[in-house]
Amino acid sequence: MMDKAQFKNPFTPSFGSIPLMMAGRDKIINDILEGLDNGPGDPNRVTLFVGARGSGKTVLLAKIAEEASSRGWISVNINAEGGMLDEILVQTINNAKEFLEPESLAYITSITAAGFSVSRQIKQNNPKTTWRSEITNLLNELNNKGIGLLITVDEMNIETDEVRTLIVTFQHFVRERREVALIMAGIPQKISQLLRDDKISFMRRAFQHRLNPVELNEVSLSIRKTIESAGRKIDSAALSYAANNTEGFPYMIQLVGYQMWRQNPEKKTITFADAEEGVKSAQADLERMILDQTYRDLSEKDIAFLNAMLEDNEYSRISDIATRMNVSAKYAGEYRRRLIEQGIIGERGYGKVAFEIPMIREYLQNKCTQ
Repeated sequence: MMDKAQFKNPFTPSFGSIPLMMAGRDKIINDILEGLDNGPGDPNRVTLFVGARGSGKTVLLAKIAEEASSRGWISVNINAEGGMLDEILVQTINNAKEFLEPESLAYITSITAAGFSVSRQIKQNNPKTTWRSEITNLLNELNNKGIGLLITVDEMNIETDEVRTLIVTFQHFVRERREVALIMAGIPQKISQLLRDDKISFMRRAFQHRLNPVELNEVSLSIRKTIESAGRKIDSAALSYAANNTEGFPYMIQLVGYQMWRQNPEKKTITFADAEEGVKSAQADLERMILDQTYRDLSEKDIAFLNAMLEDNEYSRISDIATRMNVSAKYAGEYRRRLIEQGIIGERGYGKVAFEIPMIREYLQNKCTQ
């Protein structure tokens, strides 16, 4: 028997951790990195990632920021929340301090971690400094040295006023052809709200990437390579079972891999029995971490719409859903739109929808029987 410590679990289901093998996102990553290389004006420099919880938005942002940094860019990574503008300044200065002049570093005089407060020194010859003027000064120094600034924003929420300030300022940077890029990520509902805001209609021209489920052949390849990179193997039947039960959901790929690895970590080969137990544990994790929160956010009518879909297999027709709910097609269509924006269902052709989140059907069925 081999020492359990010999085989360290290579799967990373923790929030935002970049996996060893990222399945199904190579084209998106390459497009954006090509946009950074191409120079100002490339449309990939303003990009939106749209996806349900667990679709890999945070990990994708982290991966692109890592790759951009390796190309000489300064990357700052924030959430859309109060204090985000000051956090951009702090991260920019911290990450680029070796390239900045002493007087630029003097802007930040104190930082309080709890609650994230920032104090800034105001230059005597510029008493009316603003956030835009401060970030512009930093950007001038970086761009003059041939260094670009990438800003990634996760958990997009247009209700955060500072989001508008960032976007309006960034629009000026685009017009000025500066070396800067902005990537934002959020659930469909939040991105739709962003795009409906007339004050920042500039974002309607941003490239959008909907993070759909990963093809199962790519899931299998990712799982197998991850396992082999850490010194173990997996039976073909176990690999097929594990990949199929992820349903192409990036978070589930890491959960299934992590849990089946844990079953018998001292053994050289992961068996079908390991995969079965791993899938069972991963499904329980997904229910607790994703499905419970998703369900809590639903209204009674949202739930009624979803329950009306349970009678169907591959997809549901809106007309059938309306009949089962005893409402008009127009009324059902409004809830169809809401649930698509939340990333819970997706279109499958004209007048057809299907579930998007793994296990959501089984979860709803269990709720109906409780």
